[in-house]
Amino acid sequence: MNPNSYAGMIPENPDDVAVYFVYGTLCQGQCRQHCWPATPLGVHPAWVQGTLFGREDYPALRPGNQRVGGECWFFAKRDAERVTEVLDEIEVTNQPGHPNLYDRIELQANLVSTSHLQPANVPAFPQTWTASAYHYATDPLLDGFERLTEQETVLGKFSVWPAEKWRSMSVL
Repeated sequence: MNPNSYAGMIPENPDDVAVYFVYGTLCQGQCRQHCWPATPLGVHPAWVQGTLFGREDYPALRPGNQRVGGECWFFAKRDAERVTEVLDEIEVTNQPGHPNLYDRIELQANLVSTSHLQPANVPAFPQTWTASAYHYATDPLLDGFERLTEQETVLGKFSVWPAEKWRSMSVL
């Protein structure tokens, strides 16, 4: 899969897959995109409700009412346990002897329509998915983060990190 484009299968049946919403270093084109322990069935732009904070090295998501842009990564159910294990390690979640840096949660992720970029014969797929994601475990402001605001991107108006990734057509 090209690390700078969205591709792969968007499953028709939510029961067939495990979905992960990411919004920072695990996204395509970012420093941890190669940390995924399995090949995804597909990766698609998406957004969730929340508040996004950022600093130079990585972002932090907390509950809120902004549209936070990111990606849904779709995996076969058989890969879910291993993917969750690796992401928990990366996000310092449920690691013995360490307080959580992030808490794993489930939320509703909304796929961003790119239908204007696809052939007319592409079948419709579910637009909203229950996805695993990671919320920052403490107040991000206490750790040097700044609250990010929604801005225009090539896919719509979202709060995103890093902003540069979302300003060009290369994200498609």
